[in-house]
Amino acid sequence: MTDLRWGILSTGTIAHTFARALARSTDNRLVAVASREQSRAADFSSSYPGTVAHASHDALLADPNVDAVYIATPHPQHAQWTLAALAAGKAVLCEKPLGLNHAEVMAMQDAAIEHQRFLMEAFMYRVHPQTAAWLGLVRDGAIGDVRHIEASFGFQVPFDASSRLFANDLAGGGILDVGCYPLSAARLITGAEPQRVRAHGHLGKTGVDEWSAALLEFDNGVSAQIATGVSVLLDNEIRIYGERGSIRVRNPWHCANAEGQWSFELRRPGREVERVSGTARPLYVLEAEHVAECLRRGALESPAMSHADSAGNALALDAWRRAIGLEYERERPATHAGPLRQRPPRASVTAPITHARIPGLTPSVSRLVMGCDNQPSMSHAAVMWDHFVEQGGNAFDTAYIYGGGAMERMLGHWHRQRGLRDEIVIIGKGAHTPDCNPEAIGRQLTESLDRLQTDHVDIYFLHRDNLDIPVDEFIDALNAEVQAGRIRVFGGSNWTLPRVQAANAYAASRGVDGFRAVSNNFSLARMVKPIWPGVVSASDAAWRAYLTETGMALLPWSSQARGFFTPWADQVLENQGREQITITTMQPTMAELLETWGAADNIERRRRAGQLAAERGVDMINVALAYVLQQPFPCLPLVGPRTLAETRSCARALGLGLSAEELAWLDLRD
Repeated sequence: MTDLRWGILSTGTIAHTFARALARSTDNRLVAVASREQSRAADFSSSYPGTVAHASHDALLADPNVDAVYIATPHPQHAQWTLAALAAGKAVLCEKPLGLNHAEVMAMQDAAIEHQRFLMEAFMYRVHPQTAAWLGLVRDGAIGDVRHIEASFGFQVPFDASSRLFANDLAGGGILDVGCYPLSAARLITGAEPQRVRAHGHLGKTGVDEWSAALLEFDNGVSAQIATGVSVLLDNEIRIYGERGSIRVRNPWHCANAEGQWSFELRRPGREVERVSGTARPLYVLEAEHVAECLRRGALESPAMSHADSAGNALALDAWRRAIGLEYERERPATHAGPLRQRPPRASVTAPITHARIPGLTPSVSRLVMGCDNQPSMSHAAVMWDHFVEQGGNAFDTAYIYGGGAMERMLGHWHRQRGLRDEIVIIGKGAHTPDCNPEAIGRQLTESLDRLQTDHVDIYFLHRDNLDIPVDEFIDALNAEVQAGRIRVFGGSNWTLPRVQAANAYAASRGVDGFRAVSNNFSLARMVKPIWPGVVSASDAAWRAYLTETGMALLPWSSQARGFFTPWADQVLENQGREQITITTMQPTMAELLETWGAADNIERRRRAGQLAAERGVDMINVALAYVLQQPFPCLPLVGPRTLAETRSCARALGLGLSAEELAWLDLRD
């Protein structure tokens, strides 16, 4: 491979630093730079002979002479231009933080995998020999088991509301700008993710963190105290305390002095302080050459800063900001930024998620329905929902009570901002216990429609049933909403079969609409114990026969048994598991898995699904979802993916054919 040809997006201080490093490198060459202003690009390129000045970022990405792109823009633009660069076929080194939040990082890494292009977050200290030296001592047990870590990175500059360091629209503050360093170091030292993040911070006039400190608790017993700031001068060092000594790194982030000399202290009881030292080439030269070496080997990620490492750091940064109440304006539901990609989400003709028809509805309904009940933030929701639409999905299930209305508000902002209302199917639910009565339907629906920023829902489900109220009162109230144009079709969620039959018998006798769909639990695993009060399954023989005979659509919740068919369940069933790190607001728990699904017959179903998955070369959970999708009645399962990878996994189930014999065998009916 010849020299790696670089293009740099943006012309700020860090861009110049990296450009000078490229000039000193033997493996890399700067060939292009881009700015939003031609004059700035021209001024920059004049300092680096042979560099083409592009008047736009798009022009640089279209330059065939550019192999790799260094993203040096402000934080909020990292995701947008990384996605664009990957789509243009470029390798990407993106300045830290990789994205504003975990959702953006997830989208960027998913795109890198999709386009099979290299992506690395530019934590330059990770590739320096000093880091390798102190980390090697820790892992070799030089100070025994690590017990506590102290790390900081902060500086003091005068307040300036227009500076990127204090500007809310540029995601200013200390945590994202330099707090990401001590956080990443604590995670590197422990080799684990923090199970709990507690923090204090000062939010200044512009609403960004001017200084903050956090306490991280790891499940191996290690604690880490980290601090950052843009208005406070900190020690900017790392101290690692073990059972038999400590390590103090006085210059952990820039690593060496101007001559390339580095050193740190190793302290052990009964010995003199040891000074470990060395000399290395300039930090950013090492970083550029590391990327070139990765590409030379055909790697798609860096062993020094892997995708999993960046994702873990982003998740912990989210927790740190959440602990001090820091959310940027561009992240809030009402003011959230648009799609990360430079086009609105649209499904391609080859999208994997197929569609079905429910009588009375236009448009068609995707065979997978996105559950909108577990989003931790607008950013996460937007990334997940944009991707779902790109994969062919168009059906979204939410409810009046989800998140106290937050989920409906997120969905409303999302579809309104993207102009997608006529292309999607919104499924709403209301009249949940204790408000399960006909009067609550209209009152709650009015509020839901306001949150959802629409004049109707396509499918409306009664969220629970109330056996004390005759079915005719519910049917009359629902038909009044149909006549008012606020509901297209309706049904019941967690209704028993006799009540559904009675409701539709009454509707037929009056010549009005009855239930067109139901939303009960249905999955390969039998629900042994109800997850929540008042929930009902549609898995027994009578329900199956009724759905097959009538052709009524079933939109089942917990269609994949909430983690029972994932590798995590293996550990839980063997009493070796632990709770999963929180990504979304509603996550399966170990107790739920064991109590709700952990019966002997379900364990056998799981074993059979695993056997069939191994034969087909797919995941066990793909088989479990394919079982639901291929019932002899219309079945459009609700899914609750927490990551883009989980959405892709769900979509794979649509292409997995199962015979009638295999369906029966999986359900122990062979």
